[in-house]
Parts: sequence; structure tokens; C-alpha cells
Amino acid sequence: MDVNWDRCVICQNDTGESLKCPLLTPGTSGEQTDAYTTFLKNVEQFRSIDALPVELSFGINENANTFASHSASWHKSCHLKFNNSKLAKAIKRQQTGVCQNPSPSKRVTLEVDCCLFCKKGKDEGLLHQVSTFDTDSNIRSMITELNDTQLLTRIIGGDLIAKEAKYHLACLVHLRNRYRSLTRKANLQDENTDEKLNECRSFVELSSYIRTSVKSGILLFEVSEIHSMYVNRLEELGINKQINKTSLKNKLLEHFPEAQEQFDGRHTVTIFNEGMRNMLREALKIRDFSENAVILSKAAAIVRKYIMNHQGFKFSGYFPAECQEDSLPASLKSLVSMILVGSNLQDQVKRDSQACLTIGQCIVYNSGTKMSHSTLKARHSKEPEPPF
Repeated sequence: MDVNWDRCVICQNDTGESLKCPLLTPGTSGEQTDAYTTFLKNVEQFRSIDALPVELSFGINENANTFASHSASWHKSCHLKFNNSKLAKAIKRQQTGVCQNPSPSKRVTLEVDCCLFCKKGKDEGLLHQVSTFDTDSNIRSMITELNDTQLLTRIIGGDLIAKEAKYHLACLVHLRNRYRSLTRKANLQDENTDEKLNECRSFVELSSYIRTSVKSGILLFEVSEIHSMYVNRLEELGINKQINKTSLKNKLLEHFPEAQEQFDGRHTVTIFNEGMRNMLREALKIRDFSENAVILSKAAAIVRKYIMNHQGFKFSGYFPAECQEDSLPASLKSLVSMILVGSNLQDQVKRDSQACLTIGQCIVYNSGTKMSHSTLKARHSKEPEPPF
């Protein structure tokens, strides 16, 4: 069937519901394309278990790049049919259905004398049998997280103990290494994201300090002094890295086009023009409220995105140290802190205040709540519930 890319790529119908395009959402081009990749992976798994929610017009050869090149869009209601939750329920239904009413055409069988993972026999090594429910649960969890379609089809249909599944120890170790690598990569991406956000936060605070100083009449800044303030602020936020003075100076000159560099043979300074003070006063008098509304909307969208993607706090019987800090994304802590104490670098403290953490947790707890129109009571989800 031919795909009409101007309509919903899933249902191909004009229902009156607005279309959503991942390429128009905030984020990098890679993050936007990831939405197509995740969707197509879920479609592939639905097809593998013969449980597509709706008939699709595109075939198995379509990829994320094809979707991106056509700016593919979908209805939100259609896209929800292919999310991870619906996929997990479909797999569970498939497993339950096979156990209760096995069908010869859909029964998933394992060769008794072959490894569950490599499908090879005793010649490749000693075969161990799955004999505990913990082993069964761990194998299923790792395969599901890895999104390995081939292995998923082998674990469908009853527990591995009843199916007398066997495995080579080396194959199980290989699966664990793949899972550990995936987990480590995800954690590293989160750490890199927090580090970049904190670097941007420090630069914004430094810029605010310079802007405030210029307004008060200070028009000359020594580069070495500015560099020292910036590095100290990064260390307070837990970032220890070398910052090149020249790179920082050039970045500030790009940020402040009214400034210029001067060198007396020993010291490098950044000097603002004499008219800078008047320009700032005039700029403060002329405010475009519509532009401010757009800025607030973008800031809210950015912070909300990180809130929804944050792992959150998982209560396991006790509250570990720094559980409040870890339960909040760095972007939310930055925004609340700048609202409470401003963005001036000299006003900052080494750690976010309890007021900042409490307000941030209240925002996380109430994000995405559903309000009942009849009782006017909010329904909260347990997933984002913070320590507070």
C-alpha cells in the first residue's frame, strides 16, 4: 500500500485530531529521530508476535531515516497504541494465551539439547538447565531491556523451567555483558547531560554577574579573574575539568558584542564601551511581553521534557543520602535556584538549598497529574513520587 505522508502514518485517516511530528519537538536532531526508531522497533515486535493493534500501510523495509525525510506525523491516540506499555501487555497476553490454550501453529518450542541463546548443542560446551524462577526472571528482564526480537520469540509461552530450557554458561555471560553495557551507556548519557546542563548554568550565572556589574558602572574585567570565578563555580557543581582562558574569553566576547579585548603586555582585560550603561537602561524599558511569553513557554517545555524522562526516585525501604538531589533533573534544579536566588554567580551557594529541593520535588510530584472535573481532586502517579 502507498503511504500518504501528509496524513497520520499509522491510521492514514483524517479524523480531525491534530498531527504530531517528532521533528518539531524540542531537542537535538538525534533525539527527534530516536522517536521514529523506537516506534519502528515496537512495530517490529508487534509483528513478530502477530499482534499489530491496527493494520499499517508501510512495510518492514521502512526505517527512521525514511520517516524523517518525509517528516512523518501521527495522531497521539494512534501512537499510544504502539508504546512500550501496550507492547508489554501484548507480549504478556501472548504468553498467557500459549500457556492456557496452546495452538500447534503458534506454540513456541525449544530444542531440549540446544542452548537457548546460540541454538547449539553440547559440542560447544556444557549445557546448564534453567532450574530457578530467579534465573528465569533475570533472563526475561535482560532480553526485554535489550529489545532483542529474536530472543523474545524464544521466551514467549510459559516459564523457562517448564520448557526445560538450557544454556551455555558463556552465552549467559555474554547476555549479561550486553545488558551491563546497555545500562552503563544509559547512565553515562545521563551524567553527560547533567554535566553539560551545569556548565551552561555556570556560564549563564557568569554572564548575569558581568551584566549586573556593567549596570552598576563596572566596565572592565580581567580575564584571569573571570576565569577563576567560572572554574570555582564549576567545582561547586561537581565538575572538575580544565577550562581554557582564551576559549572562555572568546565565548564571552561573542555573548557581549559591545565588549572588546585589550592587552597591556601582561594582563588581558575585557572592556565595555562607555555607552553600555545607557544601552542597558534603555533595553530594560522596552520589553516585548509576547517574546517573554514565548521564552517562558520554551523554558517550560525544556524542563518538562527532562522531568518526564528522569528516572525519578525508587523507594526501597530507606532514604539514601542525597536522595532528594538525585530525584530531580539538573535542569529543574537550575531553574528553581535561579528563581529563588537569581542567576548572579556571586549569590550562589555550593549546594542547592532545601527550599530549592522541596519546590522542585513538589513540581515533579504534580507534573502530569490528572484533575477530576467532578471532585476537583488531582490524581497523582506513583512513578514520579519524590522522597519529599
